[in-house]
Amino acid sequence: MDARQLKHAASKVNAGLYELGRKYHDFIPVYAIDSLLVENGFDATEPAIYCGRDGRIMEEIGHGKHLLLHWYKMDSGRYEITSYIS
Repeated sequence: MDARQLKHAASKVNAGLYELGRKYHDFIPVYAIDSLLVENGFDATEPAIYCGRDGRIMEEIGHGKHLLLHWYKMDSGRYEITSYIS
């Protein structure tokens, strides 16, 4: 992937991650995040258990890029997420 393609792929992933963050979730949508990454030429996240009232990860996803994911479990039991790649 050349620099132009990488920038385009990262923009597509970030747009998708932004849309995921616009609604609340019953669980942390790792499968949706992994689908966005893989469809755009990045590596899926490593298998992990994301738990706790709030948390944060930073994981390398290939091509010198990293996924940053932050979650917060609200009193309703639903999750608010913020994520992007850099």
